[in-house]
Amino acid sequence: MSDDRLADGQRDGSLWQRARSRAVATTAGRLLADLVVVACWVLLLTLLSLSANWSRAQFYALLFLGVVAYVLVTAPWGR
Repeated sequence: MSDDRLADGQRDGSLWQRARSRAVATTAGRLLADLVVVACWVLLLTLLSLSANWSRAQFYALLFLGVVAYVLVTAPWGR
């Protein structure tokens, strides 16, 4: 009977570890995706602003608005 309890305890521990590992991997994936999207947005705006000779204020305003729009679109991804 004590062997059954030990086996159940080990299974619960391994299930918890798998769930935690999955949560960490999911969070890391989302963070990496966010980083890639924002980096691409910055690169695109930089190239456009250099070719179109935009002012620094226009560049930062569009950068800010783009990041805010991205956050608003991806906010429902949360729990």
